[in-house]
Amino acid sequence: MQITDLPHWQRQKRVVIERIHNDLVRYTDPIFHIVLFAAVIYLPCFALVMVGGAVPVGALAALLGVSTIALVIMSPALALAAGLEAYFQRQIAKLPRPSLQDSK
Repeated sequence: MQITDLPHWQRQKRVVIERIHNDLVRYTDPIFHIVLFAAVIYLPCFALVMVGGAVPVGALAALLGVSTIALVIMSPALALAAGLEAYFQRQIAKLPRPSLQDSK
């Protein structure tokens, strides 16, 4: 029997992965919120320009420009944050959930 097959080892591994994930969430959550906020501004402004035929002048142009720049600058960070989130979700899902009988 390998030491890595023991329930205690698997519980400890799950705790460590969940802890690392929780620590990284502090950095990935603001990225998701910034991109969401920029997208919420960008989409209505872009819809006004495309559907309404409005020429982006003044505040509309400023909102469209700032939100576009934010989306472009944040896209690599968003890809990294989404990749990290997916990786840790897969790692946590692979590990068995601890049961009450394992703790005895």
